[in-house]
Amino acid sequence: MSTKTPAANAVVPGLRLGRPPIPHEHGAWVILYAPLFIALAATPPFALAPSLLLVLAVTGLFLAREAAGRLLRRRGQAGTTFWLGVYLAAALAGTLPLLRSYRRLALLHVGLLVVGLFALHALLLLWPARKRLDRSQWGEILGVGALALTAPAAYVVARGALDSRAWTLWAACVLYFSSGIFYVKMLLAAVKVRRVIGWPERWRVGRDNLLYHLLLVGGVAVLAAQQGGRSGLLVALAYLPALCRAFRGWATLTNRLPPLKRVGLAETLYSLWFLGCFLAALRLKI
Repeated sequence: MSTKTPAANAVVPGLRLGRPPIPHEHGAWVILYAPLFIALAATPPFALAPSLLLVLAVTGLFLAREAAGRLLRRRGQAGTTFWLGVYLAAALAGTLPLLRSYRRLALLHVGLLVVGLFALHALLLLWPARKRLDRSQWGEILGVGALALTAPAAYVVARGALDSRAWTLWAACVLYFSSGIFYVKMLLAAVKVRRVIGWPERWRVGRDNLLYHLLLVGGVAVLAAQQGGRSGLLVALAYLPALCRAFRGWATLTNRLPPLKRVGLAETLYSLWFLGCFLAALRLKI
């Protein structure tokens, strides 16, 4: 006969931690870390301790954003509030030494921008609409802009101040990662076309994707010209696969959706190519 009492078997709801809420979008992790690594590589010498503190801070904030988003959507599970506290503590553990010991006070300016963009993104998440506005094309681009602020944050950690180079790195990353949003949204919109896609439908469905990437070609040309020489060539090569994917996808657009896992894998490979070429271009200018 068991000696356990019902009270011993009872589980106190407040003590149930559950699984830690973690974002499952692989692309979001790439957008978070790639600008950070690019900025650190662009501003040697590399300082290990403050760089690791920055990684801890941005990871904590990113995870806290996920937990807070679930609570705002009332989809939090047992322990979500606890994990939110853990994530915020990790963010503070990384941020406070950078501000107090390393005197990287310019991080406060970047932090204000992060808070502002994420607050705006949260408003889109809560805004009453038939579809979630935070998942709209422009809502996702807003999210990219917030995540890519790891570039100026890393620049501050390496250099101690913000300047135009920090914002150029941020803009270069935002322009690249926004490319995938326009492309995937075009594929999803094409599925809703109930007939063979001709040129009128192709223009209507893929207009934003086409116009964005035509403008991106001009932006890349300007950026490559500013870098000049082999560095400029590498900058152009960094964007080339994504540009080719976007134009080819528009020209061959059908209403059959390719496997999303394959699309996601391809986007990850394009991002790794971008990261490698861009890092190589920056290292040539050091």
